[in-house]
Amino acid sequence: MSPTKKQRNFVSELIGDKPVTALPGVRPDLGKKLQQKGYERADKLLGRFLVMRRDTEAFSDWLRRTSGAKPHLATSCINALQEYCDNNL
Repeated sequence: MSPTKKQRNFVSELIGDKPVTALPGVRPDLGKKLQQKGYERADKLLGRFLVMRRDTEAFSDWLRRTSGAKPHLATSCINALQEYCDNNL
């Protein structure tokens, strides 16, 4: 599957202070749940991904439990985080 415009935009720039909803797969309703858990910015979610040692299965499970994301949305978010890491870390 080819990257979406949202994913291309996300990975093409430094993460800076982007809101968590800038990540592909994080819709406004999921973003609100993540914000309530302290993940208001994309860099905090990236940090969680890195703390979990980029374990896609564990992060997907965590994201689904934390925000209620459907599997395809969790996959979109993970793909963007992985590509961001590959390009910038």
